[in-house]
Amino acid sequence: MQGLVVYAISIDDVRDIFRAPPQLAERLRAVAAERMPAPARPRRSWFAPLMRRDPATEVDPARPSRVDIDTMLTGAYIPPDRLEQSWQLLTVWLEELSAARCTIPWDRDAFDRVEWDLARAELNSDYSLRSLADRPLAIPLRPQPDQVVGYAKRVHAVEALEEYRRVLADPELTDESRAWLEPVAGVLEVVKADERLDAVVAGW
Repeated sequence: MQGLVVYAISIDDVRDIFRAPPQLAERLRAVAAERMPAPARPRRSWFAPLMRRDPATEVDPARPSRVDIDTMLTGAYIPPDRLEQSWQLLTVWLEELSAARCTIPWDRDAFDRVEWDLARAELNSDYSLRSLADRPLAIPLRPQPDQVVGYAKRVHAVEALEEYRRVLADPELTDESRAWLEPVAGVLEVVKADERLDAVVAGW
């Protein structure tokens, strides 16, 4: 299931992941090791030396590697063929560093329906759900094709929250729109309560 995730986190904290200072880098390495442990090595076979590929020494290229971690934490160039693995890492780290988050099942057709319904409820277009991802993250990790990535500064997030609360009070708002908007508003409440936080969006 694809998901749209909204995080309550300072954009500076997101950018600090790349070229992380030693204490932060150590913390993020520990989180990656805990959340994405390497698979248990199979028992070595007597026939392994005779095999062209020894399963005990193979590395799964679909999983984030130590090289990916080092690349991310030093802000080095991320090759196109390692984008997916690098986004897996960043997602885990955003979950660790954010003050709150919500995940909404992502479906582009449903998103368009919800945006239309919110407009019908007279939500100011400046505060559409899309507006929460208007600003680029400005990090070395590029978005993947069709990925929704961006952020909203705290002032915009707080103003959007006021609009969302007004729209949520509309009894004619559809259940689908309410199911999308309520969790987002909950995260923005956390942003409002802490002047250090912004709203960061990453969707697949």
